[in-house]
Amino acid sequence: MKKKFSSEERKGQIIQTALYLFKEKGYENTTVNNIIDAAGISKGGFYHHYSSKEELLEDLAQIFLAKIAKIIDDIASREDLSALEKTNEYLEQVNSLKQEKSTEVMAFLAEMYAGGKNKQLENLIFDYGQKMVAPIMKSIIVQGIEEGEFKTDYPEEAAEMFVRLFILHQREVSQSYVELVNAKNHEELQDILTALKRKYMFLQKVLEDVLGLERGKLAIEKVAEEVLENMGSKIFGSSNKIE
Repeated sequence: MKKKFSSEERKGQIIQTALYLFKEKGYENTTVNNIIDAAGISKGGFYHHYSSKEELLEDLAQIFLAKIAKIIDDIASREDLSALEKTNEYLEQVNSLKQEKSTEVMAFLAEMYAGGKNKQLENLIFDYGQKMVAPIMKSIIVQGIEEGEFKTDYPEEAAEMFVRLFILHQREVSQSYVELVNAKNHEELQDILTALKRKYMFLQKVLEDVLGLERGKLAIEKVAEEVLENMGSKIFGSSNKIE
């Protein structure tokens, strides 16, 4: 007897199939019919959940950002951590999430951001990040001000800027991932990874300025080393030391 799937199971099947196809064929080259055929569902089964491929991609982005929001919300509620420890824990846990889900996350984020070709979705992510993540980040910044670690008179604006810069940086990472896939040799790979490391270091400087932190307080450099080595090894099948 053929197994009957619940509505949520069917939706999950569509999402997993789409992620796989976006990785294999690219977002632009994947059609709704491709997803329907690969998932083994009817057109009605697809359109019951999504009106278009674009709506599906928006849902994927929101699912990922909801996971990010939950991570920071759980961290913000901890009473055993200082604000700086919470911020660094957030940075490291988000990185761990991306490493664990790197295949599916990088596949659709790279397509989503590369070349700034999906402005509507990019705006949606900015809006969602400001709505879901920035208020939680603000609570951490207020704690940091009270503890004397963060130095800013504008916690709300600092939280919004923190989230916005973080999202913009993710676009840079995604663009670099696309460039890595197309790299022709190790020298070109090294140049791309070195340039990306500079972007990480710049992000650390700017965010430390936004929060009024001393240099080297944020764990972004540590995160950068892990991300860059992981990206290089996934593309070329071996570890790559960033100099």
